[in-house]
Amino acid sequence: MDKLFNRSFRIAQELQKNIAFIIQHSLKDPRIKTIITVSEVRLSKDLSYAQVFVSFLETNSNLTVKKVLILLNRASGYIRKLLCKKMNLRIIPIIVFFHDDSFFKGNKISKLLNILTEKNNITL
Repeated sequence: MDKLFNRSFRIAQELQKNIAFIIQHSLKDPRIKTIITVSEVRLSKDLSYAQVFVSFLETNSNLTVKKVLILLNRASGYIRKLLCKKMNLRIIPIIVFFHDDSFFKGNKISKLLNILTEKNNITL
């Protein structure tokens, strides 16, 4: 069997889908006023810990990324409880949220490449 479709990968995909649904529909925290996207879930080998990478569509000036991550990490117990009802797993992993800024880094690299091509008159 291919390593890309092992059990931990399938569980990570299912966790990503369910956590995104829970954040969008079940979290009613008025302090979170931005759209949160779950971009990736990484599971430990024993499936007991999950690193959840989230990105934000827009960030408020009053509420920084760190504050949103603190709020999400405080709500991780509630999210685990809802995951327990949705998923049929023996152990629901402990969830820790991290900021995924790969979109912004990719956008910055793209802008730099555009500037270089304009200076050198190179077409890609």
